[in-house]
Amino acid sequence: MPIVTIKPPKMHPAQKEIYRHPARFKVVSAGRRFGKTMLAARKLTEYAVKSKQGMWIAPSYLIAEVGWRAMVRMAQQIGTAKVNRADKMVQIGRGWAQIRSADSDGGIRGEGLDYVVFDEAAHTRGLMDIWTQEIRPALADRQGGAMFISTPKGYNDFYELYRLADTEADWHSWLVPSWRNPYLSRDEIEAARRTMPELVFRQEFGAEFVQLAGAMFRREYFRLIDREEVPQLDNVVRFWDLAASTKTMADYTAGGKAGADQDGNIYILDMVRRRMEWPELLRTFKVVAQNDGGAVTQGVETAGTQRGFYDLLMAEPSLAGIAIYPFTPEKDKVTRAQPMLARAEQGKVYVVRAEWTSALIDELCAFPETDHDDQVDALSGCMVMLGNNYEPQIRFI
Repeated sequence: MPIVTIKPPKMHPAQKEIYRHPARFKVVSAGRRFGKTMLAARKLTEYAVKSKQGMWIAPSYLIAEVGWRAMVRMAQQIGTAKVNRADKMVQIGRGWAQIRSADSDGGIRGEGLDYVVFDEAAHTRGLMDIWTQEIRPALADRQGGAMFISTPKGYNDFYELYRLADTEADWHSWLVPSWRNPYLSRDEIEAARRTMPELVFRQEFGAEFVQLAGAMFRREYFRLIDREEVPQLDNVVRFWDLAASTKTMADYTAGGKAGADQDGNIYILDMVRRRMEWPELLRTFKVVAQNDGGAVTQGVETAGTQRGFYDLLMAEPSLAGIAIYPFTPEKDKVTRAQPMLARAEQGKVYVVRAEWTSALIDELCAFPETDHDDQVDALSGCMVMLGNNYEPQIRFI
């Protein structure tokens, strides 16, 4: 097999780190002009050179043009490469890489793929559905990989994929601001900082996940403390916002635990959050409630199908002696969150440092524009219970 030499633009250290990392699935939240397009185009071209099959997916063909031009420039250095401009495909021997649009009428299913790049993933409508229903299955038989590159856009599907690195071994995420590119003028970055709104600059150049509109809570409202700093609390409750499903786009079940002291300070002590079907949900509830102990009242929303779960809990012998409070919401989510917001604005909300803290504060700060608000609902329920306006249902052994 002949040796193929390509001279793509030189990579800077941050690009090299991402390029060489062994993770199968890579999520890159990058600031403007970081060099994410060249990085991904180089990766996809490498696969085509190795007789592999790849795909570049962008929100639209117009956005895909930048990636397409980068791949064409590299392919033209290879004498045997064929550039099919009509189909936007680069063929190198038996390998190929094709540009596709996420809004294509015919969908973007493939019989088998070795590598896929999602360009501007945060701006791709229905990203999670495209990934789970069309692309992920196409990678299965060849154990292919993927790279998601984008400047962030709030807390949407791209953010959910970014967070997978917290729990999945074959995923890795990077948050790389524009200034990680040593070839980008620092004076230009500072000029942008001075003339742009802070949150916009943090998103576009800092690659941070921020909420540009509709946010009620601010990060500075919350006071982080270690668990040993929590004072003695006479009133501690846990409220559950239930959702029985394990589907990728489904809501989470969230069980928030909070307490209040005599000065009206709220302490967020624990948060359980994951997707579960009913059997696992029941097991989880029993374990958590028993660990909390009889002194902690458990609150359960009883709207719609959740009423049936409450009835199951009340019939469960192992929960005898646990106080369970049924709650039917009568107001919208934003209104229900206002008591927590009022305390937070006063600096009266303390959050224990734990593995769930970051995700909780992310959701609070994105609310009400976030795709998932289960933890916010759980804490809103805690606020109702901490107001002592409830009558828990207690069954004695």
